[in-house]
Amino acid sequence: MNSSNRPHNRDQLKEQLVPPGGGSVPPPSGRRKALLTVTLVFAMLVGGAVGVLVFLPGEKTMVSISPSDDGTPLAPPQKPVTVKPETQHTAAEESAPTATRPPETEKADAARQAREQVWALRIEADAENIDSWADEEYRQILKRLEEADNLLNEQVWTDAEEKYTSVLTDLQDLLDTKEQRYQQALEEGLQSLAAEKPESASNFFNRALIIKPSSVEAKNGLAQAEQLAALRASYQQALSFEEQGQLAEAMTQLEEILGSGSPYEPAVEARERIQAQLDEELFQQEMNTLFLALKGQDFAAARRSLQTLEALGLRRQEVAQAAALLEEHETRAEIQRLKTQAETFSGEERWQQVVQAYGAILNLDPDLLFASAGRQEAAKRAELDNSLSDAVARSHRLQDPDQRSAAASLLDYARRIEPQGPKLQSQIEALDSLLEKFRTPVTVTLDSNNQTQVTIYHVGRISPFFTTEIDLTPGTYTLVGSRAGYRDVRMQITVGPDTGDNRYDIRCEEAI
Repeated sequence: MNSSNRPHNRDQLKEQLVPPGGGSVPPPSGRRKALLTVTLVFAMLVGGAVGVLVFLPGEKTMVSISPSDDGTPLAPPQKPVTVKPETQHTAAEESAPTATRPPETEKADAARQAREQVWALRIEADAENIDSWADEEYRQILKRLEEADNLLNEQVWTDAEEKYTSVLTDLQDLLDTKEQRYQQALEEGLQSLAAEKPESASNFFNRALIIKPSSVEAKNGLAQAEQLAALRASYQQALSFEEQGQLAEAMTQLEEILGSGSPYEPAVEARERIQAQLDEELFQQEMNTLFLALKGQDFAAARRSLQTLEALGLRRQEVAQAAALLEEHETRAEIQRLKTQAETFSGEERWQQVVQAYGAILNLDPDLLFASAGRQEAAKRAELDNSLSDAVARSHRLQDPDQRSAAASLLDYARRIEPQGPKLQSQIEALDSLLEKFRTPVTVTLDSNNQTQVTIYHVGRISPFFTTEIDLTPGTYTLVGSRAGYRDVRMQITVGPDTGDNRYDIRCEEAI
């Protein structure tokens, strides 16, 4: 019933409501007629004029209205009692005029009628579980109903009727707010859900279900509130872990919440916040690991920590500084390694490797003077080493006086080198020995026919002979044999330091 269509006067409410007994309310005119008839008959009996039984036309409904003896509120009106006449009325009696009802009786009837209407509406309200969704207002109305009952018991008819009418109007108004209260409970429940207040939301949705037990909207809202309550409980557990410093456990709890497919915004924000804390802890841990690794020259571990730091994306300037520091330490370590290697090669007189090592150092840092000087010195030693090795390996060239002179100069230079390692000393000794051999004359035996004159270039001419010996220093010589009437003979011999190989035959025998 909408409030716009609500009856606004007592007569309209009386027409709409009936007493709890279910029977129709007799029209006031019929009740008044019956009472006047009874009064008239009673007067006739008192006067002794008529001694007849009292008959009422038709069936009459009579309601007990006596007040309670103990002063308690009146109970709901009982089903009206039907009094049937014992005998049939005569036509004269039925047509007898009725007496006029006293005004007091009319007021009592009106008050009782109003009470019946209120009680009928109260029964309807109880069926609507009004005390569950409008408890306070309903208790106030019941209190006023009790006051009206007291007025009725005290036979203050007019005040009782007015009180009943007021209660009837207010109770009807309260019943008319049921749909509004239902919608309001739904709205406040949804607002509580939006405000993430699951307990309050549950109360509102339960209130809506009390008003409309079959409401799908309220049931769904209640389910969401229960889900939100469970999420909040898990969320609070995650916050508790966070407060205790158990960030990993907090993150696990939050992942479970968000993994259920619920877009719970506080959990998302908490996960971001805790992840930032975990990242910060990892950042500090990896930075410390990096510096410890640098101190221990464990560059592989330092590089792994640097990669983790770069992946975190935090404090990029600090990470860049750490990367530069790592590179500097790696460079220094590499330079030291190469320097040690160069020194080792130098001790082993592996001068070409020394040159390469110092060259690698200069590639890392071109301004290192020790590497520049070391490479220069190593290059000289490498060149000397190569020259000595070549002179010894190709000693046959020492047969050439120019080569011997160059080798002698090389030997003199090598002897001035300090310090001299075992290899250099060995090379000096070997070359010196070779020079000594190639400076020492070797006896060369020549065979001929005693008719050929032999000339040795740069040595001299030898008269014909059968066999002769001549001392020559090791080297290569050109011999020419000549004889009149015969073709000249030319030959080239190499005199080595080994005397066993120095015997040659030269003669002219081809006639011209």
